[in-house]
Amino acid sequence: MPLDIQDLHKVDDSSFPYIYEQNATVTLSNNAGLVRVNVYRPKGVEKAPVLVTYGPYGKDVPYKE
Repeated sequence: MPLDIQDLHKVDDSSFPYIYEQNATVTLSNNAGLVRVNVYRPKGVEKAPVLVTYGPYGKDVPYKE
Protein backbone atom coordinates (compact mmCIF):
# COMPACT_ATOMS: atom_id res chain seq x y z
CA MET A 1 0.00 0.00 0.00
CA PRO A 2 1.57 3.35 -1.04
CA LEU A 3 2.06 6.13 1.47
CA ASP A 4 -0.22 9.15 1.40
CA ILE A 5 1.36 12.26 -0.10
CA GLN A 6 1.64 14.88 2.62
CA ASP A 7 1.40 18.60 1.98
CA LEU A 8 4.69 19.97 3.36
CA HIS A 9 4.56 23.26 1.41
CA LYS A 10 5.30 26.37 3.49
CA VAL A 11 5.51 29.96 2.24
CA ASP A 12 7.45 32.69 4.07
CA ASP A 13 6.92 36.16 2.60
CA SER A 14 7.78 38.28 5.64
CA SER A 15 11.21 37.18 6.94
CA PHE A 16 13.26 38.03 3.84
CA PRO A 17 13.24 40.64 1.04
CA TYR A 18 12.08 37.80 -1.24
CA ILE A 19 9.45 35.03 -1.04
CA TYR A 20 10.73 31.66 0.18
CA GLU A 21 8.69 28.55 -0.55
CA GLN A 22 9.85 25.37 1.16
CA ASN A 23 8.94 21.89 -0.10
CA ALA A 24 6.80 22.94 -3.05
CA THR A 25 5.62 19.81 -4.89
CA VAL A 26 6.47 19.41 -8.59
CA THR A 27 5.02 16.47 -10.52
CA LEU A 28 7.40 14.95 -13.08
CA SER A 29 6.31 15.38 -16.68
CA ASN A 30 6.05 11.62 -17.27
CA ASN A 31 3.90 11.19 -14.11
CA ALA A 32 6.57 8.87 -12.67
CA GLY A 33 6.54 10.65 -9.33
CA LEU A 34 7.16 13.99 -7.69
CA VAL A 35 9.99 16.05 -6.28
CA ARG A 36 10.04 18.62 -3.51
CA VAL A 37 11.75 21.91 -4.29
CA ASN A 38 12.64 25.10 -2.48
CA VAL A 39 11.72 28.25 -4.41
CA TYR A 40 13.18 31.73 -3.91
CA ARG A 41 11.40 34.43 -5.90
CA PRO A 42 11.25 38.22 -5.89
CA LYS A 43 8.33 40.06 -4.37
CA GLY A 44 6.01 41.93 -6.70
CA VAL A 45 7.12 40.12 -9.88
CA GLU A 46 4.82 37.64 -11.61
CA LYS A 47 7.35 36.16 -14.05
CA ALA A 48 11.09 35.82 -13.44
CA PRO A 49 13.94 33.77 -14.91
CA VAL A 50 14.60 30.44 -13.22
CA LEU A 51 17.86 28.84 -12.08
CA VAL A 52 17.74 25.16 -11.20
CA THR A 53 20.39 23.27 -9.26
CA TYR A 54 20.55 19.58 -8.55
CA GLY A 55 22.90 17.76 -6.21
CA PRO A 56 23.45 14.19 -5.10
CA TYR A 57 22.93 14.80 -1.37
CA GLY A 58 19.45 16.28 -1.09
CA LYS A 59 18.16 19.82 -1.26
CA ASP A 60 18.47 20.69 2.43
CA VAL A 61 22.06 19.47 2.94
CA PRO A 62 24.76 22.14 2.42
CA TYR A 63 27.30 21.12 -0.25
CA LYS A 64 30.26 21.60 2.11
CA GLU A 65 29.04 18.74 4.35
